Amino acid sequence: MSANPLKGTTHFTRYGLGWFAKLVFVEDIKSAGDIDQILEESSSYADAILEESELFMDLNLEDETDSEEAIRRLRENQAGLEFWASLVATFSNSAKDAIADNDARKAAWAMRATERCRAMCVFKNHLEEVVWMGHSASRLVDVLKTWYSNTTNGLEEFWQQLFKNNPYVLTQLFSVPVVFVGDKAYVGGMNVDRQDAKFVDYLYANDSSNDALLVELKTPVTKLLGAKYRKGVYKPSSELSGSVVQTLDYRRELSSNIRTLLNTSDKRLEIFNPRCVLVVGNANQELDDELKRKSFELYRTSLKDVEIVTYDELFKKAESLATLFNLTAKKSES
Repeated sequence: MSANPLKGTTHFTRYGLGWFAKLVFVEDIKSAGDIDQILEESSSYADAILEESELFMDLNLEDETDSEEAIRRLRENQAGLEFWASLVATFSNSAKDAIADNDARKAAWAMRATERCRAMCVFKNHLEEVVWMGHSASRLVDVLKTWYSNTTNGLEEFWQQLFKNNPYVLTQLFSVPVVFVGDKAYVGGMNVDRQDAKFVDYLYANDSSNDALLVELKTPVTKLLGAKYRKGVYKPSSELSGSVVQTLDYRRELSSNIRTLLNTSDKRLEIFNPRCVLVVGNANQELDDELKRKSFELYRTSLKDVEIVTYDELFKKAESLATLFNLTAKKSES
């Protein structure tokens, strides 16, 4: 059993989780006459952790030389479970000695320290990963709140920084596992006078094939459609069509310069059929009637080399991810 669902095989009810917490933190509260048994149990608890640890698998903890090496490793791994287990053992022994010496104050202090360190062992063993998962999930809520309060933010640098700090949002664009290569990645184009260098906003690689994946960002206020054209359709805006051509140019430059670029980089990257994604506009805000939606989809689906994803679609995926953790971000909050 573990409070960490990734470690245990038991699925707790809410009541059962409270029962388990009581079991590992409180155990059986025995009488004062059982103090010797309590201290022995604490020592055995700590010893079991140390003996089963991979940190000491190559050591004999009964050997004096190996014990010195074990102490050195504990000092280098003070964030680990083993460090706190060693303190449980140390303070348990201090409590035993204080009781034998009839030193009530020292015994009380050592028992308090023993239980505090044992609580840290419980945290490291059962709760740390769960708590970290909760903190990570809360970041997703913060990202959604940022989106809700910045849907009209036209600063491209703002969005680049947001995605740089929260890269998992962009990885939802891909149906395969990806590896981050770089942001503002140089793809070529620089002349001898160092002018006209070209940088794609984000560069990823397919985790299995290493094929390049290019992501270009505009802003949620970038127009998707231009004026109405003949027979009741809208043409793409100049910003959108220009962004598509720009993204294709980045891909061409990368394909032409890949060998030169890799000579000065330790990144693994291949050019088979690089996928390009353009994140731009807000369909929910701009495409407010059927004709506009039809015109945009006809243009978007006609492109074979660039996939267009609007900001509201991207963050809709993030909302779906949040629901898996029963998380909600109120749109009224800033």
